[in-house]
Amino acid sequence: MQTLSRQTERTSNSQSGQSAVEYLVILTALLIIVPLWPSVYRQLSHTMQDKYSSYAFAVSISDPPSKAFDDEIKKDTGKVGHFLKTLKDIGKVLKQDIFGSLIHGKMPSKDALKTLLKLVKGLF
Repeated sequence: MQTLSRQTERTSNSQSGQSAVEYLVILTALLIIVPLWPSVYRQLSHTMQDKYSSYAFAVSISDPPSKAFDDEIKKDTGKVGHFLKTLKDIGKVLKQDIFGSLIHGKMPSKDALKTLLKLVKGLF
């Protein structure tokens, strides 16, 4: 077990060392390129400013969710769930009681029709 943790620790250390080297290479490249080609710096800075401005604008116009909004979403979710469950129940009554009776040449029972009517009214 201890050898496994030592190997993991060595791998972690070598990966963090590799990341440091990568950052150093990128930083060095930027320090060489920027003074030689000022247009690259201007282009990068304008791009970053545009992205920041877009982000700041998006954050400023969006409203943070409120408890009332969350409650309304939960209420709507409950309504949709009830509607879907009622539709499923209507399908069962139609399939088993109404169509089942009609297929066998019988009229559906009054209870089946009352149940179907009650379910349909429950949708509205």
